[in-house]
Amino acid sequence: MDAKIEKRRAFLINIAYFVLILGAVYVFFRFAFWPTSPFLFAFFFAVVMQKPVEFITSKTPLKRGIASLLLTLLSLLIVVGLLTLLGTKIYSEIRAFISYLMATFDNVPDFIATAREWTLNKVNALPRVVGRTAAPYIDRFFNTLTGSFTESESAIAQAQATGSTVSSTFSLTSLVKPLSGTVSGVISTASKLPSKIIAVVVCFIACCFITSDYKKITSFIKRQISPEKGQTLSKTKALTLRTMGKMLKAYCIIIAITFTEISIGLSILSIAKIYTGGYIILIAIGIAVVDILPILGSGTILVPWAIISLVTGKFPLFLGLIILYAVITVLRQFIEPRLVAGQLGLPPIVTLIGMYFGLKLFSVLGMFVVPLIINVLKVLNDEGVISIWKTKPGQSELSIAPILPTAQSLEHVKRKVKLRGKKK
Repeated sequence: MDAKIEKRRAFLINIAYFVLILGAVYVFFRFAFWPTSPFLFAFFFAVVMQKPVEFITSKTPLKRGIASLLLTLLSLLIVVGLLTLLGTKIYSEIRAFISYLMATFDNVPDFIATAREWTLNKVNALPRVVGRTAAPYIDRFFNTLTGSFTESESAIAQAQATGSTVSSTFSLTSLVKPLSGTVSGVISTASKLPSKIIAVVVCFIACCFITSDYKKITSFIKRQISPEKGQTLSKTKALTLRTMGKMLKAYCIIIAITFTEISIGLSILSIAKIYTGGYIILIAIGIAVVDILPILGSGTILVPWAIISLVTGKFPLFLGLIILYAVITVLRQFIEPRLVAGQLGLPPIVTLIGMYFGLKLFSVLGMFVVPLIINVLKVLNDEGVISIWKTKPGQSELSIAPILPTAQSLEHVKRKVKLRGKKK
């Protein structure tokens, strides 16, 4: 009976610790992440720069402070240069693409009519009962869509011509509201610009200081905790950095491969005069970024694009996009498991849950951060640094005292307390 009570008590203690840790993580990312982000990035940068700093100080007469300053400046110049080149190219592509969309906007009614005709033809090819039932609803849907677009277009034209209130459904307020929102957004961003500049300057200075005094800082932290906890902390840092490094490297390679595939595929279609839209670099970057998301993938853009091409009678483009999507999917399934090599061994449902709750709790950033944290916790649990859930037989046993107390660790503490009581 006592053993059952002790197990329940240990279980409740584990749950309480786990809830407290989750609460602390939530509070940190919700309220403290952005204020402390310059120093967090500086510490992460210092960890990464330790080997280069050691190499420079061992091969040259430079001191750690000077070497840290030079490396920080060099890294900043490289990052700013790459972002400037990439940003300039993307900006020019986006401007041209927006102009293309504005020119294409006039053809929307024709596209709706073509889509309506194509859909009705396909529905009429179905059994008569299905066709007769579905056709009126489809026809009504496209008529409503055409009417809504025509009314909005005429209202915009009338508002631009007369400057007056056009209708109750499309008033002048609806025209001014997006503009006012844009202006207020620009003003808000401009008001926050000085604080952003200060954060960048503080981050740069912190990178220099922390990189230079990294050993002193880590030694001070280790002196404040027991040797066992210090060993656990060191192993946690090593495993976390190794996992993050492998994940970042793997997905950078996957993004580069997807970008290359899209660029080559669209270039071939462009040379063959099948695709004439241009903006290949911008489209390739967008699809490569979307493809990295576990839930979306490249099909989120390529499949609707192919369907629109089929509806508008561009069958060669439809066929080319479908072949391109098939090639990307097959290569992704072949390459990703070999690149990631078990570092992203989370079930898809766990990744989906992490992305959903990350989006709900921490907005867009949480979609990326929460799955990363879950994966790091999985690696730490598999390696025996922490004990949150039981691992499969044959995986790493607990070689270091776990951060979260288990029933066995509580029993060990109780035995120590009893022995000390007997000695006294």
